[in-house]
Amino acid sequence: MPPIPPAMASTLPLFDYFYLSTSPGMTNKRTEKILALTAAVTVVIAGLLGFIKESGHIEYEIASLITENEVIQVKGEGRFIIFERESEHPLAYISVEVAEGYAGEIRTAVRVDTLGYIDDFYIFKHSETPSFFKKVIHKGLIRQLKGTSYAESFKPDQGIDVVSGATYTSDAIIECAKSGSRHIALEELGFEVPADIKPPFLVGISEIALVLLYLVALIGVYTSFPYKKILRWTTLVTGLVILGFWFSVPLTLSRINLFLIGFWPDWHYNLYWYILVFGFFLILMVTRKNIYCSWICPLGCIQDGIGLVGAARSRFSRKVNHVMKWVQRFVAWLAIVLALYYRNPAQLNYEIFGVSLSLTGATYLFIATGIFFIASAFITRPWCNYLCPITPVADHFRLLTQSLNKKQ
Repeated sequence: MPPIPPAMASTLPLFDYFYLSTSPGMTNKRTEKILALTAAVTVVIAGLLGFIKESGHIEYEIASLITENEVIQVKGEGRFIIFERESEHPLAYISVEVAEGYAGEIRTAVRVDTLGYIDDFYIFKHSETPSFFKKVIHKGLIRQLKGTSYAESFKPDQGIDVVSGATYTSDAIIECAKSGSRHIALEELGFEVPADIKPPFLVGISEIALVLLYLVALIGVYTSFPYKKILRWTTLVTGLVILGFWFSVPLTLSRINLFLIGFWPDWHYNLYWYILVFGFFLILMVTRKNIYCSWICPLGCIQDGIGLVGAARSRFSRKVNHVMKWVQRFVAWLAIVLALYYRNPAQLNYEIFGVSLSLTGATYLFIATGIFFIASAFITRPWCNYLCPITPVADHFRLLTQSLNKKQ
C-alpha cells in the first residue's frame, strides 16, 4: 500500500488514519522490527535513568533522617556513618537494605548504634498493597524491631510477631532489619555475628504443579489426539485452582518488571518465580508459542468459563482488533518504561490479577475487573486480547529473538 497523501490524511477520522498507518500493508515486518528495537532501546534508557535517579534519591532520603545535631558521612554504597556534630567518634551507622515483599522490593534504612542494637528503622520505598502495608505499620512491627540486637534470631516465634494476612511484607521487613544490623555489626563494629545458613532450594506443591503444567501444555500443543480440548481445560482449571486461588501467584508484568529493575530474589526461597518467568520466556524462544496464556493462565480460564455461558466470540472488526493491538502494546510499553524509570514494578498498575484471584487491589481495579468479566460473556477473552500486558510482551520477545536468530 502506498503512503497516505497528506491531503487525504487531513480528512480522515483519527481512528481510520491510525488503522491505515499501522495496517500490515503500511507497516511491514521490517518496520515492525524497527519499532520493536526502538521500544527495547527506550526501555534500556529508562532503566539507566532510573538507576541514576535512585542513587541520588537514596542519599537525599538518608540525609533527611538525621537530627540537627548530627552529621552524616557516606561510607560506601548503601552504607552511612552518623557523627554527633563536632565529634570524631561515630554515633551510629545506617545500612540500606532491600528485600522482596509481596508485590515487589521493600527498600529500608536500618540505623544501628555502636553496640549493635537497632536504633531506628525507616521504610522509604515499597510496592505493597496499601491496605496490607498499613496493617503492618499499625500492628507495630517496626516498634518491635527497634532495640533488637544483631545477635538475636529475628524469628517470628522468638520475640517478633508476624502480622497475620501480610506475611510476605512482614518477612521482608524483618529480613531487612536482620541483614542491616548484622552487616553493620560485622563490617563496621567487628563483632562476630550468627551464621546465616541458607537452606537448599525449597520445592513445594506450587513449583511441582507449575513444571507439570508446562510439560502437559507442551505435550498438548505438539500432539494430536481426540481429547486435546479436555486436556487444555484440565491444565486451565488446574492453573486456576493451584496458581490462582490457592497460591495466587500468576505471571504478571509487575513480576517481570521486578527482574528488569535488577531485583533478583534469593532463588533458595523463590524458585517458583524463576520457573514461572524464565520458563515462560524459554518456551517462547524455543517454540514461538505463548503456551502459558492459552493453556495455563488462571485469568484466561475464568474468561473462557464465563464465555461458555454467554457464547462469547470475536465481536469486533479486523480494523478495531488491529488498532486495539497497538493500544495494548503501547500501554504495556509505557508500564515497563515507567516501572524502570521510577524503580517501581507496579508504577502503572492496571493488571486485574490481584482482584480476580485474591480480591486485593484499588477500587478502580475492582471496577475494571467487573467490566472485563461481564464482557467475557460476549467477547472471547477481552482482557487477554485487548489490555493484558503479557500478550504484547510475548509478541515483542518473540519478534526480537526471531530477528536475532535470522542474523545468526
